[in-house]
Amino acid sequence: MQIQKLDEYCKVMLLDYEIEGSIIFVNDNSYQIVEDINMTIFDSDMKFQPEHFIELEDDSIGYAYEFGGRWYLQEDGEEVSMQELKYIGKVQDKLPTKSFLGIRSGYELMNGMGLYADWIEKAKFLGITSLGICEKNTLGGVLLFQNECRQNGIKPIIGMTLPIKGNETYDIKVYVKDFQGWLSLLKFNEKINVDKDHHIDEKFFVENSENLYKIADPKSLNFKTASDLIKSSVDYYQLDTVNFITEEKDVEYLNNLERWILSGISPISITDAFYLEKADWKTREVMWAVAKSFDDKTNNQYFKSKTQYAGELVNLFEKGNKSWIELYRLSLEAEEELVENCNFKYDTDTRHLPKYIMTDEEAEEHESNDALFLHLIKKGFRDRGIKHPAKYIDRLKIEINVLRTGDVIDYFLGLHDIIRYAQSKDMLTGIGRGSAGGSLVAYLLGIIQIDPLEFDLIFERFLNSGRMGRWEDRPSFKYEDEEGNVIELAEGELARVIRNEKEKIVYCHEIIEGDEIIKY
Repeated sequence: MQIQKLDEYCKVMLLDYEIEGSIIFVNDNSYQIVEDINMTIFDSDMKFQPEHFIELEDDSIGYAYEFGGRWYLQEDGEEVSMQELKYIGKVQDKLPTKSFLGIRSGYELMNGMGLYADWIEKAKFLGITSLGICEKNTLGGVLLFQNECRQNGIKPIIGMTLPIKGNETYDIKVYVKDFQGWLSLLKFNEKINVDKDHHIDEKFFVENSENLYKIADPKSLNFKTASDLIKSSVDYYQLDTVNFITEEKDVEYLNNLERWILSGISPISITDAFYLEKADWKTREVMWAVAKSFDDKTNNQYFKSKTQYAGELVNLFEKGNKSWIELYRLSLEAEEELVENCNFKYDTDTRHLPKYIMTDEEAEEHESNDALFLHLIKKGFRDRGIKHPAKYIDRLKIEINVLRTGDVIDYFLGLHDIIRYAQSKDMLTGIGRGSAGGSLVAYLLGIIQIDPLEFDLIFERFLNSGRMGRWEDRPSFKYEDEEGNVIELAEGELARVIRNEKEKIVYCHEIIEGDEIIKY
């Protein structure tokens, strides 16, 4: 009984394994199968019980046991680890799975589940090289998802599921091609999460979806009532193999999907995945009950391999109908195209601090911002009436070195200018806030009014070299405008340009011949 259950479990989990008698071989190790379903697995101190009653056969390093409907591995003599029997060894699958675009994790509160680390663990097991998220009404996990993917050698694809209001309210999935696409998505995110709109107006969506892949979802978008505007706007429709538990809803979906299939619009192989494994579908319903928010019940919206996807797709057609094969091929081609063209990366490498631009008078007197910075510090010495300069100079050397290392000289010049302006207009300014009170540079520039040495305040509580890191100079790009002025931009900086009579924001390295730079 237990051996048969374990055999079925391993097949579902796509594990490369063998079972001989009461031994399972997996990932180059062998484990004794705990067959007695009545055996108490753990004692009151969470000690593993079977090791006291079952003698390990030769070469077995531990036990395989069932607990709560899942199977676990326990090495002999080790502390209880609850290591689930999944995502280990080589995947046993017929078709390669290169990408998956339907992740809707726990960031989609009370609807999706799982940490990105868990999704990526399975992705690596399946051999996936590109992974996409499409959580509804949130971009909250984008940065973490990107970082987790990059750390594991997986290309992240950023997407979102949006509620659109046309003839009816329906969902559209969008995926970001590049930075311009990201700006388009931010417009929609602002509508939903800042303006607190419950949906995006259909016309506004179509007019502002530049550089986004737009995917129609037949689960919610009725082909009969969909407007010509949205039909002509979408790039693909989602060829989802979802199974609705109620027959009425399932038939409704299949009839609608058939209309999309016959529409001439290209399919794409995206399946919404709210949980990692098929067996987790009931957990999602528990979350709905807690949130008192319900959706149509399904039982297969999990993280599928392409073999599992193909198997479900076959079942959507009558026996002997081979038309699914061409659909499958087209949907995979569309997925590959999307993955290839979605190359947006949330920029974490560029420092976006403002530059300080000297006035004409300052530029005549000082050859650089650094020279102006040192001049203002010397002036601060005189204005503050420092009586024992030696210890102040020692402290300044430390602070200036840290500020130069972190490339924040311009930031301090900007703060100095803001405070100077405010005081010249008789605006009230404070004496200093928080750990900034430990900066002698800030005191001498007039940014704060507290002498940190007088009160033994520590600069490192404010900034230190370990916290700042070292900011290296980056390559720069030079452009000449129509008037012959040379514009120099550092790598990673943004510029607003007019291209083909349309205004857009691009990275400086994306500027091409014919662009008119209007702001940088």
